[in-house]
Amino acid sequence: MDDGDRFAFVLFRPKLGGNVGAAARALKNMGFADLRMAAPGNLNRRAAAAMAVHAGDVLAAASTWPDLGAAVEDCTINVGTTCRTGLYRSGAQPLREAAAELAALATTNRIAIIFGPEDRGLTNRELKRCHRLVTIPTAPDYPSLNLAQAVVVVAYELMMALRAEARITEALELVGAGETHAMLERMAEALVAIGFLPADNPEHIMFAIRGLFGRSGLTARELDILNGMARQIRWAGEDGAETIAGKRRAGKKLR
Repeated sequence: MDDGDRFAFVLFRPKLGGNVGAAARALKNMGFADLRMAAPGNLNRRAAAAMAVHAGDVLAAASTWPDLGAAVEDCTINVGTTCRTGLYRSGAQPLREAAAELAALATTNRIAIIFGPEDRGLTNRELKRCHRLVTIPTAPDYPSLNLAQAVVVVAYELMMALRAEARITEALELVGAGETHAMLERMAEALVAIGFLPADNPEHIMFAIRGLFGRSGLTARELDILNGMARQIRWAGEDGAETIAGKRRAGKKLR
């Protein structure tokens, strides 16, 4: 699934069309698209469209469901949002902490983020549908956020967590030792060709270079770049130096 499909943003009994439109805009801003309305009231569609601005496509594609259960039936993890405290809400996680965990879970799950009505939020009865609770840390004097504000903050934190998760995943997808070894052999030949390494004992310095790449590891893209560098260095060292000099004299581009 694409990042935008991993999370369903569920508005339970939203009352104001403007908030729904603003929520649609917030989702598009942050790269999400799955907006769902469970048991909505008689919403002002014109106000919703006005607040959605250029996120009219997200608003138009928003699905409507008769109740909360139906809206989240295809999701495996339901996350309720709350700003209140109490026995049933004591396990609520701060949003940023929860977002990192949810981003990891989203690789194999569709996750519903559930927001309650503007006037009261989610009740304890509705929280029974939720496997987790999150809260947005705010100033204690006025912790309640507008519905659309809550949506944009949650969407932002999830977007950032997904990006961090993608960077971690990419960093872990390293090429095999054999491919790295072959690249280092090419690099050694290239460095000998330009006189950086002595032909009779290139391994003296290559040992340190091998250790450098052994500690860091290489992604596929990094390996491609280094292989290209090795080819170009060897070409320049063997018979390409005069070609390069000629191009420079003629004011031509080198590549």
